[in-house]
Amino acid sequence: MSTKDDILFLFEQGIKAANPEFLFEDFWKKNPGLEQTFNDQNKKLFVFALGKAAYSMAMSFSHYFPVNKGFILTKYGHLPSEKLKMREDSIWKYREASHPILDQNSIDFGMEVLKILKELGSNDRLVVLLSGGASSLFEVPIDGYALNDLVSIQDQLLRSGKTIQEINQERKKYSTVKGGKLLKELNEELEVFSFVISDVIGDDPNSIGSGPTFPSRNYFILGNLSRSIENIVFEATNLGYKTKQISDTWTESTKETSILIEKEFLTALESPEKQIVLLGGEMVCPVFGNGLGGRNQEVSLRVAILLDKHKVNREWAFLSGGTDGTDGPTDAAGGVVGNQTISDLKAKHWDPIEQLENSNSYPILKDVDALVMTGPTGTNVNDILILLVDSAKA
Repeated sequence: MSTKDDILFLFEQGIKAANPEFLFEDFWKKNPGLEQTFNDQNKKLFVFALGKAAYSMAMSFSHYFPVNKGFILTKYGHLPSEKLKMREDSIWKYREASHPILDQNSIDFGMEVLKILKELGSNDRLVVLLSGGASSLFEVPIDGYALNDLVSIQDQLLRSGKTIQEINQERKKYSTVKGGKLLKELNEELEVFSFVISDVIGDDPNSIGSGPTFPSRNYFILGNLSRSIENIVFEATNLGYKTKQISDTWTESTKETSILIEKEFLTALESPEKQIVLLGGEMVCPVFGNGLGGRNQEVSLRVAILLDKHKVNREWAFLSGGTDGTDGPTDAAGGVVGNQTISDLKAKHWDPIEQLENSNSYPILKDVDALVMTGPTGTNVNDILILLVDSAKA
C-alpha cells in the first residue's frame, strides 16, 4: 500500500475504535450490575438520543435492551434516508436539525422532546445517549431570545476562535436545557441515566453537548479520543511504523499546529525508519474572509505549504480529520496531503497561500483529490492528526 493508503486506513481504525457498538460491548462487560438494572422490566424504558452519533448510539443500545419509546435528534444527513422519510415508527421518532449553528428545527424539536420527557414519571426510566453536536441540535431558549438572536451569537462565537468549552459556557446562558437544566424540567421521581461519547478535551461533562444532564449520579462516559489514538498506535505498529504520540488533548491553533508538524517532520527525517506522529484534540481556527473550509482542512493545507519547502526523497503524508466525518460546514471529514499536493494545486492555478488567507481550503483541496470523505461515521471523539514518513530508500 502507498503512504496515502496507510494513512486513510489508520484514520479509519481510529474511527472504528469509537464505534458505539464496540463501546457498549466493552461497557456492559465491565458493568454487569448496571446491565442487570436495565434488564429489569418493572419500568418502561424511554431513550433520548442526542448528537451526531445519536442514531448509531440508539441502535446499539437497543441491541441490548427492549426500548419502549425513543426520540432520536441528530444532524442533517446523519439519519438513514428511510428513517428520515418515515419520521417515526412504533418505537422511535426520527428528527434532524442544524449543526454547528442551530436552526428553527433545533428549537421546535427541542420543545417537542421536552414535552414528552416531562410526561415521564416514577414508572419510567430515561436513558439519555449524548454525543458531540448536541449543543446546536437541541435548544429551548430562555424568554427574550428568538432564533435570530441565538444564530447571531453562535456565529460570532464560532468565528472567534474560542475553545468549545468557552463556546458552550456562553450557550448555557440563554438556554433552559443546557448546563443540567434539563434535569430540573423533569419529574424528580424519574430515574435518569446518561451514556456519553466525549468530543471534549479532558472529557469535561459540563462541556459535552453543553451538559444537559450533568451533574447527575448516573452519568457514564463510554468512549473518548484516547481509545481511538491507542487503536491507531496498535495498527501502525503492526504495519511496521515507529510510533510517536504527542498529545490527545491538543487545543492550539491551526497555525501553531502546522509549525509543530513541520518540526516533527524534520525530526523524523533524521531516522531511516518509517514513522508515524500522532496528535489528537480540537484545534482553534479563527475564520477570515468568506471562503469555505474547516479546521482540519485548513491545517492540512498549512502543513502542505510548510513541508513542500523541504524537497526530500522520501514519501510522506499528513491527514487531519474529524472523527464524526464532518469538518466545519462541509461534507468532508478533513484533508489529506502529501509530496505532490502543492505542485498539483499550482498546476490547477491555485495560489495556496492566498486561499488560506481567505479560509478557503475546501474547494482547492477538493480540486486535487485531497479531501477525506467518510460520510457520517456514527461517532464523534474530536479530531485525529496523523503524519506518516516512509522509510529512507537504500
